[in-house]
Amino acid sequence: MEHADKDTLKWVFRDHWDAFKAASPRYNTEYHNGVVAKMLDCGDPEKMGFVQYRCLYCGETRRIAFSCKSSFCLSCAKPYTDRWVGFVGRRLLPGVVYRHIVLTVPDFLRVWFYRNPGLLSPLMRAGAACVRDVFSRTAGVELDIGSIVVLQTAGRPGNYNPHLHILLTGGGLNPEGGWTPVSYIPFELVHRKWQYYLLTLLREEVADRAVERAIDQAWRGYPRGFVAFVDKGKVPPGGEGLARYLAKYVVSPPISVRRIEGYDGRSVSYWYHDHKTGQVEHATLPVLKFIGRMVQHILPKGFQRIRYYGLHGNTRYAQARQTLATVVPASAPPDPQGFRVLPRKPFRQLFFESFGRDPLLCPRCKSPMELERIVHPKYGIIKDYFETFFTELTDDEPAGRGELPGRGPLDDAERVVQIPLPFLQARGVG
Repeated sequence: MEHADKDTLKWVFRDHWDAFKAASPRYNTEYHNGVVAKMLDCGDPEKMGFVQYRCLYCGETRRIAFSCKSSFCLSCAKPYTDRWVGFVGRRLLPGVVYRHIVLTVPDFLRVWFYRNPGLLSPLMRAGAACVRDVFSRTAGVELDIGSIVVLQTAGRPGNYNPHLHILLTGGGLNPEGGWTPVSYIPFELVHRKWQYYLLTLLREEVADRAVERAIDQAWRGYPRGFVAFVDKGKVPPGGEGLARYLAKYVVSPPISVRRIEGYDGRSVSYWYHDHKTGQVEHATLPVLKFIGRMVQHILPKGFQRIRYYGLHGNTRYAQARQTLATVVPASAPPDPQGFRVLPRKPFRQLFFESFGRDPLLCPRCKSPMELERIVHPKYGIIKDYFETFFTELTDDEPAGRGELPGRGPLDDAERVVQIPLPFLQARGVG
């Protein structure tokens, strides 16, 4: 079996996507084909477009293709996740302690969500309503809390396992306008409340009599409620600590590049950490089953897997931030790394951290390369920086537009190479 690399998933889909669609016509849709095609084209300059850099000293050029920026693409998964981590970090409320709760769906109920993707939005709303109910009952007063709900559909082996990760304020605004902290969350109450909200959702949203049998089975088989996990400690309040914490849950792909161990044309091998045993487990699946495990996690078009409720709601966030500034002391959080938002890393830094070299140093003479043009796959050249440069440079020269003194017009390949270095230095370039 060949060792896997970042392109292994692409080879799996190139070799077997058509065969999989024939075996599973549910996924033979324009939308699914588009998602897969986008992943396969990622990094192809002809199909995705590119930016081109040029060395002003020796004329060497380098093209860097645009990525697809999809969570389904293993190559783009990390920067995609980092962008969401940075966004969520900026949405935290200063001075507020946050808690983390995971709400799960029992095995025998997951099939209803697999067959009905439209249930995923109500699932997220039910999770937000559940935690608010739990906090209000625990505090003995109606609380207005803030929550960030993240939907995950993949279990660690890659199976279909819809569950919610909820980052919520460790308290809420009471009817008098003050802040009521909630430092203790009774696990038993969370389990029973989540059972009630989840089964009520299914009864109200699914028009199938068979669901009633599943609901009855759930009430009888789970007298203590459904499984939910509540972190015992406090969630890191900000900065790098929070970024590392959220990165485990936010828009991560069903499997990462480093977990794929091999592909031989017929099967795919990968590893995962098993929740129950705590050990590393290895799995080898027929290639069509592996593809099925991947594409079942493609969410409906336009679906937002991260949603904000209560104090974090889009229409309320700015006002809630102002209100909390007067009722919650914005003291420095206990995180030793402090409450700060990490800036998004530029492409050059990310490339250097991944590959150990600067992508914008000329491979021939090691001089810094300059951005020359941006090319869109549909609209062609949308910006040519050297064209602008030469237009501005030569408008007042006797040779005229696009020419250098004593020389004829330059074509694309010659324009930079033929420019004498003193000429550039005299104009502040080079």
